Amino acid sequence: MFISLEEIDRFIKEDVPYIDLTSWSLSIQDQKGSINYFTREDAVVCGTEEVKMIFDRFNIKLEKMKPSGEYVKSGGELISGTGRGCDIFMAWKAGQNILEYCSGIATKTRQLVNLVKEINPNVTILTTRKGFPGTKALSVKAVMAGGAVPHRLGLSETVLIFKHHINYIGGFNTLVSKIPSLKNECCEKKILVETNDYNEAKKLCQAGVDGIQFDKIPALELKEIVEKLKKEFPNAVLLAAGGVNEKNAAEYAQTNIDGIVTTSLYTAKPVDIGVKIKKAIKLGDKIWKR
Repeated sequence: MFISLEEIDRFIKEDVPYIDLTSWSLSIQDQKGSINYFTREDAVVCGTEEVKMIFDRFNIKLEKMKPSGEYVKSGGELISGTGRGCDIFMAWKAGQNILEYCSGIATKTRQLVNLVKEINPNVTILTTRKGFPGTKALSVKAVMAGGAVPHRLGLSETVLIFKHHINYIGGFNTLVSKIPSLKNECCEKKILVETNDYNEAKKLCQAGVDGIQFDKIPALELKEIVEKLKKEFPNAVLLAAGGVNEKNAAEYAQTNIDGIVTTSLYTAKPVDIGVKIKKAIKLGDKIWKR
């Protein structure tokens, strides 16, 4: 996952617009110390690589680090480093925020993925692009660390046609007539259409679309629709979307759908990440951590 230095600097700048007034006032300058992030609950860690980038910006030497995607028990150390006190205190909160929110999303994602895979290992959890603005890169990394896949990273990817598009171009029949030309024009792209109607889905599959996204259809009803369509169109990608979350995902996993599209993972509760900051003391020629 590529996170630019520009983004890392933005995270730092949000918390340290100019100086760390507290550390400066307390004369915490070149005094050596250590910083250690740990989890107070079982979690799938995410964001340690970005915290390391923050360490690098402040010349904090990395000591230990768990990679994103690794499951860590409560009390486990995530990442630690040593450096000047003033640098450690400036890195502290930016790093903690990234770990708490990213690990929260990754943990909730892993729980949902495991829940669904136990029922049907062939179902993929897909996440929408309805995340909080400004957090996309970290959110995408977090869901992938948890085992899910981004549904669409942006409008420049898959052709996904919604009811609004259909109404705009003149209705459903107009869309069906356009499918052949769409497939020619976007020959290397998938073409999917959202609907909540079986008959529309069947006509679209007959016209040659690559997949159907079913919106807000109850799981029992969707199961019947999926069974019918898979018999006639075994290569069509069938997705369930609209209000699917950890409370009802198990029901949708039983429908034999190919993928479950959800936004719910972005609202995960942050993981409780603790931080230990210690001043180093010097005895003779050695540095000892207090």
